[in-house]
Amino acid sequence: MSSPVFFVSLRAENEYTSVLEKVRRMTRKLLENRLEANDLVAIKMHFGERGNHAFIQPVFLRYIVEAVKEMGGKPFLTDTNTLYTGFRYNAVDHLETATFHGFSYSSVPAPIIIGDGLRGSDYRDVEVNLKHFQKVKIASALEEADFLLVITHVKGHIEAGLGGSIKNVGMGGAARSGKQMQHGETFLPQPDPEKCIGCRRCIIHCPVQALYLANRKAQVKKELCMGCAECVVYCPTGAIDISWSSSAAVLQERMAEYAWGAVQPKGKKVAFVNFLTQISPDCDCCDWHDASVVPDIGILGSHDIVAIDLASADLINRAMGLKDSQLRNAFDAGEDKFRDIHPRANWRVQIDYAHQIGLGNTDYAIEECK
Repeated sequence: MSSPVFFVSLRAENEYTSVLEKVRRMTRKLLENRLEANDLVAIKMHFGERGNHAFIQPVFLRYIVEAVKEMGGKPFLTDTNTLYTGFRYNAVDHLETATFHGFSYSSVPAPIIIGDGLRGSDYRDVEVNLKHFQKVKIASALEEADFLLVITHVKGHIEAGLGGSIKNVGMGGAARSGKQMQHGETFLPQPDPEKCIGCRRCIIHCPVQALYLANRKAQVKKELCMGCAECVVYCPTGAIDISWSSSAAVLQERMAEYAWGAVQPKGKKVAFVNFLTQISPDCDCCDWHDASVVPDIGILGSHDIVAIDLASADLINRAMGLKDSQLRNAFDAGEDKFRDIHPRANWRVQIDYAHQIGLGNTDYAIEECK
């Protein structure tokens, strides 16, 4: 049986058919018979890296938040801290960036809670027992919320090929050490003595006592290290490098397993909204935004994370490519825009693997939401 995917057209004729009102109605439709009164609703989104302007604008979140409140929920906006050093590396910088981009209580009447805490170490272990992970590290605010509403700006991604809901909740719902475990095939810290200040934070937070201090510099006992990457999270100087060793295919599978850990325990208390607007070749984590690869298409909603991401990719690939963009060859309708931009990342891996592990359905039917 096919999964329904609701479609909001960007056409409007009057106030009732405005895109914002249609988004409100679609949100209510997604919450019907699933949201209970006083449910704490985590609205998982992306506040955008500084320098980027393609992230979903606050006015859309306002209408979504208002719909949640109308249905009796208690919404909060949330995202997790980044693995890399940037303007969303810790909760203080992250909140300042959100405010800088217009996400304040006056524009979106919901509090902001950074999902994995001050430094990215606040998470809950969720048992998944899948190919790559037995347990995954899901940000505590997402794991503890009663309802998970994932709002995603769909775009390309250098490693995943496609950045949709699976990436938003799989990578974006993970604590910082969980992000490292997705990105690195294996992880073994190698503290840089030039950068190490001997603060002992990595030693204090290592769960297996694999790190120690010698001559005021951190050292590692390789035979004890379990590759959890907690030391990366706590090192204040970047003396312990991030590992980016995962292949594109392995990264996508690991990302899907993390998405499973965030989504499956919620049962029916989960929904997804994908914005197919300003469809950029790269992630909103970039501190720039390149030209869109296809014209704006619309906004999708579903209870099925696999169906909505596949529908998003299909609609984008069916569109005519824009000449003044990163596209090289795939300008015609039906050609794969994501493979053209990121040829080494087959985005279909995440879809097929997510379907294989029971995250959702690759058979979908689009219904227009008016």
